[in-house]
Amino acid sequence: MYKFIMCFNWLPCLNYYLLCRTERSGINGTKRYIEFKSNQWFGATVKAHKGKVVACAPLYHWRTLKPTPEKDPVGTCYVAIQNFSAYAEFSPCRNSNADPEGQGYCQAGFSLDFYKNGDLIVGGPGSFYWQGQVITASVADIIANYSFKDILRKLAGEKQTEVAPASYDDSYLGYSVAAGEFTGDSQQELVAGVPRGAQNFGYVSIINSTDMTFIQNFTGEQMASYFGYTIVVSDVNSDGLDDVLVGAPLFMEREFESNPREVGQIYLYLQVSSLLFRDPQILTGTETFGRFGSAMAHLGDLNQDGYNDIAIGVPFAGKDQQGKVLIYNGNKDGLNTKPSQVLQGVWASHAVPSGFGFTLRGDSDIDKNDYPDLIVGAFGTGKVAVYRARPVVTVDAQLLLHPMIVNLENKTCQIPDSMTFAACFSLRVCASVAGQSISNTIVLMAEVQLDSLKQKGTIKRTLFLDNHQTHRVFPLVVKGQKSHQCRDFIVYLRDETEFRDKLSPINISLNYSLDESTFKEGLEVKPILNYYRENVVSEQAHILVDCGEDNLCVPDLKLSARPDKHQVIIGDENHLMLIINARNEGEGAYEAELFVMIPEEADYVGIERNNKGFRPLSCEYKMENVTRMVVCDLGNPMVSGTNYSLGLRFAVPRLEKTNMSINFDLQIRSSNKDNPDSNFVSLQINITAVAQVEIRGVSHPPQIVLPIHNWEPEEEPHKEEEVGPLVEHIYELHNIGPSTISDTILEVGWPFSARDEFLLYIFHIQTLGPLQCQTNPNINPQDIKPAASPEDTPELSAFLRNSTIPHLVRKRDVPVVEFHRQSPAKILNCTNIECLQISCAVGRLEGGESAVLKVRSRLWAHTFLQRKNDPYALASLVSFDVKKMPYKDQPAKLPEGSIAIKTSVIWATPNVSFSIPLWVIILAILLGLLVLAILTLALWKCGFFDRARPPQEDMTDREQLTNDKTPEA
Repeated sequence: MYKFIMCFNWLPCLNYYLLCRTERSGINGTKRYIEFKSNQWFGATVKAHKGKVVACAPLYHWRTLKPTPEKDPVGTCYVAIQNFSAYAEFSPCRNSNADPEGQGYCQAGFSLDFYKNGDLIVGGPGSFYWQGQVITASVADIIANYSFKDILRKLAGEKQTEVAPASYDDSYLGYSVAAGEFTGDSQQELVAGVPRGAQNFGYVSIINSTDMTFIQNFTGEQMASYFGYTIVVSDVNSDGLDDVLVGAPLFMEREFESNPREVGQIYLYLQVSSLLFRDPQILTGTETFGRFGSAMAHLGDLNQDGYNDIAIGVPFAGKDQQGKVLIYNGNKDGLNTKPSQVLQGVWASHAVPSGFGFTLRGDSDIDKNDYPDLIVGAFGTGKVAVYRARPVVTVDAQLLLHPMIVNLENKTCQIPDSMTFAACFSLRVCASVAGQSISNTIVLMAEVQLDSLKQKGTIKRTLFLDNHQTHRVFPLVVKGQKSHQCRDFIVYLRDETEFRDKLSPINISLNYSLDESTFKEGLEVKPILNYYRENVVSEQAHILVDCGEDNLCVPDLKLSARPDKHQVIIGDENHLMLIINARNEGEGAYEAELFVMIPEEADYVGIERNNKGFRPLSCEYKMENVTRMVVCDLGNPMVSGTNYSLGLRFAVPRLEKTNMSINFDLQIRSSNKDNPDSNFVSLQINITAVAQVEIRGVSHPPQIVLPIHNWEPEEEPHKEEEVGPLVEHIYELHNIGPSTISDTILEVGWPFSARDEFLLYIFHIQTLGPLQCQTNPNINPQDIKPAASPEDTPELSAFLRNSTIPHLVRKRDVPVVEFHRQSPAKILNCTNIECLQISCAVGRLEGGESAVLKVRSRLWAHTFLQRKNDPYALASLVSFDVKKMPYKDQPAKLPEGSIAIKTSVIWATPNVSFSIPLWVIILAILLGLLVLAILTLALWKCGFFDRARPPQEDMTDREQLTNDKTPEA
């Protein structure tokens, strides 16, 4: 035996003894070894009880007395008393009943505990083909009857559980043991874990300590969970009855049909009366492969709340499997579901795994401060850690207000450095402390918050009179556990014009903590506050309001509303007004506001101000989280008899992804405590989709005149120009709106042929917009070489631009023709000829958008020139059918329609122009002149040109002539 001394700076040095015994040798005069102590795991189990210490070596082997000696792991324990002044070995399975079928593989000392009277309980899980057994003996008998030489001595008072039927093999009875009172007498029973019993479900047995008979079992709920691996007996709920805790560290949980996770469980069986227990409270681990419940320890009352606490080891939890220990506090219903403290083996993390928490020992006051401490083993490091409990300080704090109802009109306190008076009240802060083994002087740091329920950034209604602040921090020095320490303050209210809230209470809160700067130097275990008592105390003052003697206003708020239209159309601007009536038929409603919840499809525009019947209230748009709303101020207070009418305008532009209706939710809310809100109003506005769709078209040219001047058709044309005149039909599908169409079928029946003779021969199909077209049969079956597509005429270009310009036909220079009087034109359409089908899928068209289809063809002139003077009208029939609109709810009837576009073929005979040779014309002119000359000569000869005069004039002329001749004579 070796003696060593262990010293700490926080308690006196302690003497410890280490027992080292050599292996016995020689039996019947021989020198052969009869025991083997190498790797015997001495110290694997250690227990102490009132001056008694037991340490066991469960893998201790000894040589049997058989003719062929064998080494059996019977296990052994060493018992010491009176500070190791006396000791003895106790190996109850070292006897002649060797081999597996007997006690040869007993491994006594695998588990260990004491009765409260000091008797020893030893578990031997390997006896009887590993059925296991439990052995009890008096420590006094062990010491008194011990003889080093008498190796096979059996104690007279020793008790053992007997061998059971073979069906109990491999059960491991005694894997864990404990003692407790469960029958209502003064004699304790023992509790033993059987982790592989009950077909590997495991169970725990309560065994009578007198006759070692089995009284009651607790059975596990999952196979191979190792239910019974650990056992602790403790009065957790402080009802005076012992309770049983059972660990199942290999328990696996399955979440949402996923792979199972090994997390471990603890079962707490609360004793109600003798051998009657509640259904177990179950605590489940959270760390996979952490082995929650591998170790448990009764701690005693750590936090001085009157309930025992439990430590649970999770030796392979945490980062790098460094291990954890969880502290669970007791309560009247069992254990708290969450640990109050988590101890982590960071100091042992250099060893992987460290095994921190694999063994636990509690309920020992090592540092003598009247609080139980905890010892944690970490087998990977070969070390243990001692966690000392900190003294718990329980604070009783109070806030006293006077008066508790403040009249804003009673302004009795003058604000410092001002001539202003304000309403005020007094505030007193008091505190006392209590606790076991705490200092006589405790300093608390107190923090007082005024109007603490108001959110940060809002106006606080009260201030300290001396510093105009809403909070202050100060020390409270409490001397002795029966004294109260108090501080007094004056608090005043702001002017009522600075805040709106007159109805909600003014909350005063006190938050306190220990001032650690005042702790004594060198104090390693510092006290802490009782964390099960709130360190926040609150009290409330109220503002006096005009609500009768009880100072309690009970409003009666009424709300009604209606929309100015009960339907909105998808794609339209949808201006909407809600007409609202708000009234109060009860007492005053403080901070009364109208809340209008805006649906996501709508936007707030503003309040209606043009209607004199509406009250122009103050309304603003707000957003809380994702909820948009309009909030209108109805008064503070909204006095009794108030009746407001108002109109709120909204726009509803976003309706594409909405169901059949949208809802506006309205309510009046106030800050009154009783009946604060009005009735809830929900306005439902129906949603519909309306699209006006039209089809229009044009033929260019509208008519063809045959025959064509200076042009002759080819019987077998090879080029487009040889076929006949150009004919184009243009169709426009136009969505007037306001809603959108998304899936439309456009079909054209084209006058293609009659009796195997072509009529309008298609060369090209052109689309503009979301169209995808197919033809049946294919166009240009004769494989005629098409001409380059000519540019669109101004009329066609205007049409393609969705222009409203009338579709006029441009004048062309053609020979002057004279139309025959013809019979009515024969109409050729799909009812009497063969038509080529053009089918187009039209995509999404918003309101105001169009899709255009242009068909370029040639009149097959040869067909018509064979039927001269017969007029025809070639008609293409175009129809549309809207199949779908891009909305969740489709209208009952979707748009459809059709039109016919005609091209006329008419006949004319041109004026006959004869060709006269030039010489004939010249000769005719000359002959005409000759005839004129002959006629003139004949007339002259006949005197046609002589002038006939009157007689008188003739005489005068003669006289004059006579007179003229005389002088010459």
